[in-house]
Amino acid sequence: MVRISTVLKFLTYSIALLGYAPLSPYLEIVPQLIFPVSLIGGIFAERKGNRLSGPIATVVSTFFFIYYVTQINRDNLVGPAVNLLTVLLSIRLISEKKGRNYLQIFALSLFSLASSSLFTLDAFFLAYLIALFFLIAVALVILTFHATDNNMVLPRDGAKTVLSISLLMPAAALPLMCVFFVILPRTQYPLWNFLNVAGSRVTGFSEKVQPGVASSVGEMKNAAFRVSCGKLPKEQLYWRGAVLNTLVGNAWIRGNLPAGEEGYVSGAGEIQQTIYPEPGRSGYLFALNVPRQVTGVRASLAGDFVLKSSSISARRVKYDAVSSPVNTINTRGWIDREYYLRLPPSLSARMADVGRNIARRGKADEEKVELLKEFFRSRKITYATSDLPVSADPLDEFLFTKKRGNCEFFSSSFAVLLRSAGVPSRLVGGYFGGEYNELGGYYLITEGMAHAWVEAYIDGRGWLMVDPSIMSANFQKVQKEKESGTAYRIRMYQDSFNYLWNMAVINYDLEKQFQMANEVNSRLKRISLTFQHGKILLLTGLTLIMLILVILAARRAKVSREEKIMRKFLRQMKRKYTFDILPSTSLHELAGMAKDPLIDKFVEIYGRTIYGDRKLTIEEYRTLQDLLRSLT
Repeated sequence: MVRISTVLKFLTYSIALLGYAPLSPYLEIVPQLIFPVSLIGGIFAERKGNRLSGPIATVVSTFFFIYYVTQINRDNLVGPAVNLLTVLLSIRLISEKKGRNYLQIFALSLFSLASSSLFTLDAFFLAYLIALFFLIAVALVILTFHATDNNMVLPRDGAKTVLSISLLMPAAALPLMCVFFVILPRTQYPLWNFLNVAGSRVTGFSEKVQPGVASSVGEMKNAAFRVSCGKLPKEQLYWRGAVLNTLVGNAWIRGNLPAGEEGYVSGAGEIQQTIYPEPGRSGYLFALNVPRQVTGVRASLAGDFVLKSSSISARRVKYDAVSSPVNTINTRGWIDREYYLRLPPSLSARMADVGRNIARRGKADEEKVELLKEFFRSRKITYATSDLPVSADPLDEFLFTKKRGNCEFFSSSFAVLLRSAGVPSRLVGGYFGGEYNELGGYYLITEGMAHAWVEAYIDGRGWLMVDPSIMSANFQKVQKEKESGTAYRIRMYQDSFNYLWNMAVINYDLEKQFQMANEVNSRLKRISLTFQHGKILLLTGLTLIMLILVILAARRAKVSREEKIMRKFLRQMKRKYTFDILPSTSLHELAGMAKDPLIDKFVEIYGRTIYGDRKLTIEEYRTLQDLLRSLT
């Protein structure tokens, strides 16, 4: 036996959990903790009967409402709202529950799930939505039984029948949902990105490199972009973004490219890529070093091979790029050496000495670069993302005191020392590395892979790429610290699901819908019906008719023996007797009106089985058939 109230409670707590789970990463610590405590407390309260009373629940809800409403402002609109929503749902879980209280929980859970779309629109949102849709549909049916009698108990077979019928309603709606999916447009980015356009997205890539502003740099696992291409050697996975050519204090920024400077690459193959960037606020487009061509978006390619979009958009886009895997960019004509030799206003005496020493020992630019590489290796500097130098002169502290730092310290100090030695230099900001997803055939580049390297100008050759970070004492160890195991594989499966979701669902916008409609319309216009086409249509129609007949026959075959024999009995009664048989007339009333021993016998056998909550045996079924034949 199954108690209706138990089923309803189980469904209610499951619905609440589905509403909370996708929103939890974006909540403050208090709502994050209140919900699981309330969920567990609510379950125990149901068993003990010590639920939070209505007046107390109202007072607590009012307190939190006032607290979060006072936090709402133009820059902080969504945060307080979703926190309040979670707290109200939590309070409702531990308070007393009547019919309308269950409906409130369903509504709050649905609003919570909808609120998560303000922050992210990954593929798992669809899974949560479908699960919540089915559970709420079933819970509403169960709630109607609960409203009639909250102590109702059903046999197991009866409970299975109720649940099956409940699931039919959302299942029947799924085809309609698919139709609406094709017809209706959809947003291509989380709604809060649209509402909060003025805000900036926290990313690993930065348009300014300034070592010494923070003592640690966090590793971020969120995706920056994905690239569909073949698998490449690790040393080729440099994704070029911005060239930072100007020093302002200790910060590297991108200044105007000197007039007339134009680079080119030659004598290299081509690598085709399709790039799917995450929505963001940076106008830079990333591609393998060195990008030569981009299609699919409106973008410009500067003389130093920096790709920049003509407009900044938060919508999802994709573009194709062609790159040449080279480490030297040739130049046409001259470069402004003075521009690329400017030093910071304050250069430590120790760094100045290193620069002068390299300038004295090296006769040519290329030799000076090699001497500086030897200097970096001799320092045995450790690559690190914590306990970074933050003094008044962080580059000097990095090279001579702490001897630890991240790519910003390596590249900045290397470029400054090159300039001090008379070699023009600049920084390149982008990403290095990538996790190749074998399932999807693409590279995942995360924000934690943001990187900076150096380009040194070698007279007669051009801009030579140098990555000082590989000269760290622990570079090989850092590179080998790659994720593996079951958790890593699950994350790759999850990311491939998101990758397909973005391509097939999120990128399927209104423009693509119109394109598809126009293509279908054009193809229909080109169709000309011939005799052969007519035969095909006729065969298709006959096949459909046969299919319908088979389905009807199957449905007829599913009719139970009890229903068959009763239908036959009623037909016999209508043929033999003239009195009216109403739907409300019982079998015993029919037997009383007919006054026929055969009918009395039929009713006795049939009633004994049906009202005894069992099915007819084969012998009983045959006896009833014999009685009906005797009535004719």
